[in-house]
Amino acid sequence: MYQHLALSENGFLFDTRTGTTYTLNQTGVWLVRALMTGMDKKLLVGHLKDAFDVDEVTAARDIEHFTFRLNELVLINPT
Repeated sequence: MYQHLALSENGFLFDTRTGTTYTLNQTGVWLVRALMTGMDKKLLVGHLKDAFDVDEVTAARDIEHFTFRLNELVLINPT
């Protein structure tokens, strides 16, 4: 599903289909890595909450906003 994406250690996300590069912050890198491993959104919320010491509502909202933007950029398919 994410074969067209390459993620560097320092936060650059490269779309091999378009040649476009995106710069991600630490949370974005973490989320893209988790999505690339197939982690579902429910598990993402729990892991993000623990990894970044945020409450569940904030984690869920941030994941929703981030995945919405990835979908807008046609980097992922809506789930």
